[in-house]
Amino acid sequence: MPAVAAALGLPQPKAQRIVDAFDDFVAKPLEANLKKLRGRDLARRNPMVYTVRGTETVDEWADRVLADRETSAIEAHIGTFLEEVARIVSGGIKPGSGVDLQLVDDGVTRLYAIQSAHNTKNAGARRSDIEALKRAARPLRGHRQPVEMYIAVLSGRAKSAAIRNEPDITVLGSDDFWESITGISDFRSRLLRASTVLSWLVRRRSADEVERIKREARELYGDPDGRLNLDALANPPRLRRASTPTL
Repeated sequence: MPAVAAALGLPQPKAQRIVDAFDDFVAKPLEANLKKLRGRDLARRNPMVYTVRGTETVDEWADRVLADRETSAIEAHIGTFLEEVARIVSGGIKPGSGVDLQLVDDGVTRLYAIQSAHNTKNAGARRSDIEALKRAARPLRGHRQPVEMYIAVLSGRAKSAAIRNEPDITVLGSDDFWESITGISDFRSRLLRASTVLSWLVRRRSADEVERIKREARELYGDPDGRLNLDALANPPRLRRASTPTL
């Protein structure tokens, strides 16, 4: 926690909440996924994807398969975690109106629909975000409260700009968004540095399960020297079902 606080430039109570959020939304779900996986399952992904790239040992093959599986899962987990970070550092809330973040600053209510990256939502999803913002703004404006509406892109967008057909809604560049809710101009870069510290939680929670999976894979798909047994890999052994005793 002190290392994360230093990297982000935040007080320790907020840093602790961010560490806890990373554990809850990233490290623990990845550990849970690994607990469901067995060494024999690694062969379900076409082994040729790895052999054509020169993979020869069981451990190297297992590491690459697990990395590919984690990459597809972790993107969604990271998105959820970053949304929570935005609420923690801003002091905002997630209202029940379909909007991801609501802040009140100097008498102005700011509503945000959040997306992880510039290419994570299609036209239909973007339209849903716009409608959610308008729906949340309507009752507030009915009570004569000033409202601003934004779509925040957490990573990968360089500039902010209003939507052409929706001039009341601004799509925020990634650095602009993080600076606006933290007051720290390089907060997005700081988050990246903090992630190298937080990765320890993933390694700690995953280490035992990864070693179990690799041990099972060695028994099924390895030769005595630890190299891939291609015959076994091409024809994975079937799982033996426990027989049901008859009375």
